[in-house]
Amino acid sequence: MEDTFDVVVVGARCAGSPLATLLARQGLDVAIVERATFPKDTLSTHIFQAPAINFLRRLGVLDAVLETGARPYSEVRLRQEDLQIRFEIDQRPGDAGGFMSVRRFVLDPILLNAATDAGADAFTATNVTGLVYDGGRVAGVKVRSNGQDRRLMAKLVVGADGRNSSVGQLAGARKYNVLPGERFGYWGYFENADPELMGSLVFHRWDGRFVIAMPTDAGLYLVIVLPALRFLPEFRADREAAYMAHMRACEPVAEVLRDGQRVGKMLGMVKFETFFRESAGPGWALVRDAGHFKDPAPGQGISDAFRQAEALAPVITGAIGSAPGALDAALGNWAQWRDRDAAEIYWLAADFGAATPTPKVIVEATRLLEREGRVSDLGNVLQHRRRPSTVVTPPVLVKAARVAMRRPGADRREIMRELRELIVTDTRRRRLNRKPEYVPNAEHRDAGETEVPDEVAA
Repeated sequence: MEDTFDVVVVGARCAGSPLATLLARQGLDVAIVERATFPKDTLSTHIFQAPAINFLRRLGVLDAVLETGARPYSEVRLRQEDLQIRFEIDQRPGDAGGFMSVRRFVLDPILLNAATDAGADAFTATNVTGLVYDGGRVAGVKVRSNGQDRRLMAKLVVGADGRNSSVGQLAGARKYNVLPGERFGYWGYFENADPELMGSLVFHRWDGRFVIAMPTDAGLYLVIVLPALRFLPEFRADREAAYMAHMRACEPVAEVLRDGQRVGKMLGMVKFETFFRESAGPGWALVRDAGHFKDPAPGQGISDAFRQAEALAPVITGAIGSAPGALDAALGNWAQWRDRDAAEIYWLAADFGAATPTPKVIVEATRLLEREGRVSDLGNVLQHRRRPSTVVTPPVLVKAARVAMRRPGADRREIMRELRELIVTDTRRRRLNRKPEYVPNAEHRDAGETEVPDEVAA
């Protein structure tokens, strides 16, 4: 059996469904292929920022999201080692708030419904088993559902199928600038949180511990713990007890949940790596986690998915009727934009997720920004509205180092060492942005029909 579309999107979550919606609204014939049957949960920080809230409004689904009980919040309670501050996220005209959280098994069906309402055809409970090639370029996907095989042919196949992207693997896309994760994470939800205390995003990182928390939909309170790997034996011995101990070690969260009880299933991620992946080739493209996965510590994944989908949609609609070479060139330009857009936040996320303590120079720089009334600039970094390099600039770091060295008991040599390491690391990262370090694929298949085992199919 064979069907033909303009675009096949593999993956129906935060990148795939919005992309399909935008394409279908422009009159394209779009198919969405999704392995799961919704509603189904998935690993995610479940947090997104003001630009993502605004995108949901433009997509026409914000009212449906608000009906889940989720609400936007703008206060951040930040901790970096011994420094604790509170600040409000700057609001721009039209912003509904700084942050929101919605559980993925609630959010993802809303996004998929928008796609099908726009006219996209959804194939759920369907695995991708291979790519179809025509003259060296991808021309469709082979799928299997209920034991039946079929082909979905298209001018373009977009992989929005997560970190282990089947489309990416089958197309032979190489990873680059890969980093090992230095933490692990567990996500849990609580009821009976104190409504008078819960209206903030808690973002506390200290002594190898990392706790992120805020209200989510249905009146629940989300708590994410991201401990350094040295804590892993505690979690393996008694996951529930270790999770609760880490949650209670964060004072504002412990106060909010004084009478709270954990409910539902706890999700966890013990081992991961972060990466960029080649995200465009003849007849194919990759979006969000399929093409780029950053450390989850700053909670950027959902916002990244929306931003990339919204940027990719007009590229596709503008070039899908062109010659294949013109389409491929347009997608290649989009992939280069994605790298430029994501690079600085990628490295910042790696710093957030590092197991080592926050450098004293960085803590002092944050304190300096607060004293100068510029701490909201850090919020704009988390909102992807300011580049980190425009906020924590070399003059800020030098000034922070000088202040840190004047503190009683300061180790001047250690502070100077930190400053040198920050400069060397930044220089190396800038070089990697220009000349990435690629990881060779074990096997690169670029002709004929390719297959992937069912257990890793999308």
